[in-house]
Amino acid sequence: MAKQYTPTLLGYVLLGMLNQLPRSGYDVRMEMENASVGHFSSSPGSIYPALQSLKKNEFIDSEVVHRSRLKPREVFHVTEKGRKALRAWLCRRLAVSDLRDNLGELMLRFRYMEDTVSSVETLRFLTDFRRKAKAYANILNAQTRVQDESSPHFALSLQREISMVRMHIDWAVEAIEAFEAIKPEES
Repeated sequence: MAKQYTPTLLGYVLLGMLNQLPRSGYDVRMEMENASVGHFSSSPGSIYPALQSLKKNEFIDSEVVHRSRLKPREVFHVTEKGRKALRAWLCRRLAVSDLRDNLGELMLRFRYMEDTVSSVETLRFLTDFRRKAKAYANILNAQTRVQDESSPHFALSLQREISMVRMHIDWAVEAIEAFEAIKPEES
């Protein structure tokens, strides 16, 4: 039995972009270059193979669009299978370790929720994000007890991490307040 394809992080980002708006490979590359979309290369050597993988596995499809005086463009759009995969990725539960190891991915997930999940689900993500950030802050604060016995390098790097987590908690509180002000859609 063949192994089932799961998109890479770049694949999920492409699904998120294409779910917002069908685009050509060139359009995707320009978006990757000009917008904050994580730390992905906008080179054709990374974008086009990822698009072809998504297409081969039926997460996206394409059509050739003929325009006058310009060469035809292949425009990609998300299929129902791709929307389901994107939604599953966006709604995946968070772990405390995600705040340490996958913060960039969490912010990408939040970014692409707008066109895919309800305000209620976005609020659930933000509330979970805040809860996990507070748990991570508690873990880091527990480490400050050994700070006096440690090197200044350790103490200062720990203090930086604690400051960053506090910033994420503050951001989550503001985002929750903003989403609570929006009348949630019926789900």
